[in-house]
Amino acid sequence: MRAARNARLYWIAALACVTALVYWPSTIFLYEKWSAPASVTDTYSHGWLILLICIGLVVRARRDLAAAPVRPSPLASPALAAVIVVWLVSYHASIEGLAVPLQPLIFWLAVSTAFGAAIGRILLFPVAYLYFAEPVWYGTQLQHLTVLVTRGLLALTGPTASIAGDVIHLPNGTFLIEEGCSGLHFMIVGLAVAALYGEQQRDSWPVRLRQLALMAGLALFANWVRVYTVIEAGYLTDMQSYLVRVSHYGFGWCVFAVALLVFFWLAARLAPEAASQPAAPAPANDAQRRAELGGVALAVAVLIALPLLNWAVRESRAAPPLAHPAALLDPQSPWRAVPVAVRSAWRPIFSGADEVQRRAFGNAAEGAVEVLGVAYRTQRQGAELVGETSSLTGNGLEVLAERVVGSTAGQFRETEVTDSTGSRSLIWSRYQVAAHNLVRPFTQQLWFGINALVWKPPAGLIALRTPCDADCGSARRTLQEFVAHSGMH
Repeated sequence: MRAARNARLYWIAALACVTALVYWPSTIFLYEKWSAPASVTDTYSHGWLILLICIGLVVRARRDLAAAPVRPSPLASPALAAVIVVWLVSYHASIEGLAVPLQPLIFWLAVSTAFGAAIGRILLFPVAYLYFAEPVWYGTQLQHLTVLVTRGLLALTGPTASIAGDVIHLPNGTFLIEEGCSGLHFMIVGLAVAALYGEQQRDSWPVRLRQLALMAGLALFANWVRVYTVIEAGYLTDMQSYLVRVSHYGFGWCVFAVALLVFFWLAARLAPEAASQPAAPAPANDAQRRAELGGVALAVAVLIALPLLNWAVRESRAAPPLAHPAALLDPQSPWRAVPVAVRSAWRPIFSGADEVQRRAFGNAAEGAVEVLGVAYRTQRQGAELVGETSSLTGNGLEVLAERVVGSTAGQFRETEVTDSTGSRSLIWSRYQVAAHNLVRPFTQQLWFGINALVWKPPAGLIALRTPCDADCGSARRTLQEFVAHSGMH
């Protein structure tokens, strides 16, 4: 009898497993993010706890799930198919920042497809709660705000500090306010606690919003206290404090724990509404069971069919021949091929590339252009033009400025760089994806992802570098002249 009452719960668990397995790249990404050691990042170390809470919320709602009517939504299945297509584009384009957060949405739409809007509404909060563990949170603005507040506090209390960007110089030491000092982890955990508190109390949405605002303010204040205390401790102990020499991680969580206590004390005074009683489960009849089975079958079919169709279509078309962007250059006089400088400071990184070509050209006026050609038969995770494993400038050059410029052969992305000696140079680059020249990284990724739905498009990059001898205006004219004589189009 209990198994019959919990049948929908089991079907929902089955849909969650199908979503996790079929869209396994996002699952693996989250596993690695949540399991990363603190030395790499601890921003999402609470991910496993959030997942357990989400499961607990669904189990707690089992009576409501059993009582809700089953009316498969006619709009949910097209929406599910559309989101899956967007996921496939994002996956092929290696845009993890979009593909990974889409996975919970895919699961929620699959449940709504199987059981209807009533079940979808019940699961809305448990699924949305998982986004406290999704990589959709960024701490740059919090980092800047922390620097601004710290500047003000030090101006009021001392010591005298010189602040340049995120670096704080004291008379006896220097502190760097990194992104890890932004308090992002405290903010995410605090908001998760506040959201769960409101759900447990079954508060109204206005009350929940006040609770979230209160917790956000307390999390910010706790992080500012942590950073300010560490800086003052470093100054007063001549940088010998335990908080400076060893770690201030535990101290930060102690301060945050005090902020949580203050939150619970104040939240109880925000006049929460009385909790509503869960609905009694209605006995399922044969018609409802058939509707459930049909809805689940439709949801599973959509979840599996679209990725399978994408794989079949891509495999049915042979991969095109490898492109050779640098080899296709045939500069005319006055440009001629010259030996490549083996000690060049330009050492780009493109892991997994099927071909990397380096060439060099010079002219009678002593103009010199280094040429880089990168080619991929097809891009994939870990082998892509844009990603963590790829860098046009490499480790030897620092980017000063970027902009898009025009030429007789179309647009290029101009990157002004400097090496360790302070010498500047210009790099003109553009991507070549499925016979299109593209200059913006995100546009390249998106165009590749769209094409990858139906075939394995080749991808490459062509880049030209020349030194800024007198100024970068002359270097720009050198590149314009080279492009005009190179046969590029």
